[in-house]
Amino acid sequence: MLNDLKKLWQNFAFRKLLVARIISNFGNGLGPIALAFGVLSLDNATATTLSIVMACQLGPMVLFMLFGGVIADRYPRAMVVGTSDVMLSAFVVTNGIMLINGSATVLSLGVIALISGILNALWWPAMSGIVPELVPEEDLQSANSVIGLGSNMANIVGTVTGGIIVAGIGAGWAMVTDGITFLIAGILVFTLRSYGNTRERTEHSPTVLDDLAHGWKEFISHSWVVTIVAGYSIGAMIFESTFAVVGPVHAQEILGGPKPWSWIMAALSVGMATGVLLSMKLRPQRPLVIGLLSQFGMVLWILTMGLTNWIPLILVTAFFAGISMDFFMVLWQTAMQTNIPRESLSRVTSYDAFGSLAFAPLGLVIAGPITERIGSPQMLVSMAVIFAVVLIAMLCVPSVRNLRGQNQEVQTV
Repeated sequence: MLNDLKKLWQNFAFRKLLVARIISNFGNGLGPIALAFGVLSLDNATATTLSIVMACQLGPMVLFMLFGGVIADRYPRAMVVGTSDVMLSAFVVTNGIMLINGSATVLSLGVIALISGILNALWWPAMSGIVPELVPEEDLQSANSVIGLGSNMANIVGTVTGGIIVAGIGAGWAMVTDGITFLIAGILVFTLRSYGNTRERTEHSPTVLDDLAHGWKEFISHSWVVTIVAGYSIGAMIFESTFAVVGPVHAQEILGGPKPWSWIMAALSVGMATGVLLSMKLRPQRPLVIGLLSQFGMVLWILTMGLTNWIPLILVTAFFAGISMDFFMVLWQTAMQTNIPRESLSRVTSYDAFGSLAFAPLGLVIAGPITERIGSPQMLVSMAVIFAVVLIAMLCVPSVRNLRGQNQEVQTV
């Protein structure tokens, strides 16, 4: 593992990307807590209010994701990521200033959330394709793991800091800090634009629709990809609802507010960092099987929050949920990067993100009203049971069970 770290650190371009991800993920630790409790601090705010704002952000992200994949395969990915981050920073800072001076409303936060969602739709597919442009294929899993480790460590610090800032001086200041981190990270990544390629344009160049059609054909040619994406269309709906709506509401009403929620998110982030460390060491022969089995840690955490208010136990299960999340994520990213042609990787990734997040905006819209009606504990237990059933269904598909790990014989259908 140390040899992998040393080798990757000597790669100047990868080192710059790693620093950018660490800075931006410190901000990502601040952002969700700041936005959630910023919304809940508004006059007459409810769980439904929070649902509306969060859906405004995720909905456009899903809608524009496929377009973002086409752009990322046509232009230098670092340029797309850097530009998106810099533009996003301006809107995040604006959100923070409005919360500080008391001018923020549900409408203003919703509009900025919508714009942020569009920019994230450009960012996500492009980011997925940068690492293969900077490191050789045999180092991809190690590179994904190192980035995940650095990102999660920064997220831990940002999450704890976010809870302190929100509880101490207000959500607005945390959001302004979040915006500044996006600006710095975006500038760093933008300087890597020379590593990407701009596709040559001629009169015979494919149109946007042609690119989308080609990406779709590549996407559906791998049944293991389709299965995981279909399963996570439900899983992501549950995750997003837990992180953005049900969890913060549960914390506000039952657990004691933003501080305990920041501790829980920090424990989750520590687990995510641990999961990345495991992924640097382990090379399972059947990565998707092991990765999906680990996801039952997420089921346990959500179930525990619904059944008990004892913070220490919730922290322990959050830690194991974090391990399961990023251990699976590294295995999934590596499987995609090693089995999908490089020239269509961002488009396939955009279909992955589009499909996985397809129902997430709906989940955010209905999570608040349902939680108000049945209560957050019952909502959490129900979501845990549903996700367990989905995981079992995905494990029943042969192509998922038979996919081989990196540098082993691969079965793609």
